[in-house]
Amino acid sequence: MDRLNALLAALFSQYARELGPARPDGGRVLSLSNDAGEVVLRRVLTGEQLANDDRCQEALETIARDMAVQEGRICEDVIQAFRLRAAQVLSY
Repeated sequence: MDRLNALLAALFSQYARELGPARPDGGRVLSLSNDAGEVVLRRVLTGEQLANDDRCQEALETIARDMAVQEGRICEDVIQAFRLRAAQVLSY
């Protein structure tokens, strides 16, 4: 849990962070609030993500990226590149 708290503090230092109690499936709800106390994001971290450091870090980095896009902190060309990459079919 210390690693999770360190990741949350590093990625979301500009927000108040609350990690809800464990749900029956092992997941927990992450809430991020702005300075005015308004919840700006609420996401479930699954039990599987919480149990695996790599998956947890990946989930939190995805949330941080989504927040940056939402707040306009990522340039439009980078957003377009994400959209193009997501639309492409990978060939193996």
